[in-house]
Amino acid sequence: MMPVEQMPQLIEALASIAEILGRLGVPGLVALVLAGPAAVLIMILVLDYLRTRHSDIRDARHRADMERMFYEYRKDMDARNSETLALVEQHRADTQAILRDLGEKHAQVTQYYRDNVEVVKGYQRMTTDFCDVVVNNTRALERIANMSEVNMFCPMAREAATGRK
Repeated sequence: MMPVEQMPQLIEALASIAEILGRLGVPGLVALVLAGPAAVLIMILVLDYLRTRHSDIRDARHRADMERMFYEYRKDMDARNSETLALVEQHRADTQAILRDLGEKHAQVTQYYRDNVEVVKGYQRMTTDFCDVVVNNTRALERIANMSEVNMFCPMAREAATGRK
């Protein structure tokens, strides 16, 4: 509630408002009544325009940031792709060098096997010849043993065995 001392001031304010409304008349009052919602509608439209403008500016900044990030990402990916391609190329060269070296070593091992086959063939010929030598030596020793057993070349042995000279 209002205190009683302020009542005359309130009545005076209401009287001045009534005088202004009287001067406006009916068309002024209608215009004043319609001006309130129109002002609210105009304010809503202005605020919507400002919000849209702010949103467009924010979207443009966001788009620019995204394009910059995409550009940096592509640049980084291109750099990584170049590094990866360089590493793959280096790996390919290393692998080819390893395969060449492996091929040379394989050729050497293959040659070692061929040489060993020749050595074995030579050894087989040598053992065959040696076998002939052993057989001939054995026969010669058998003949010598046989001769020594029946020693008929020595005159004393012949005379002892047969009784004749």
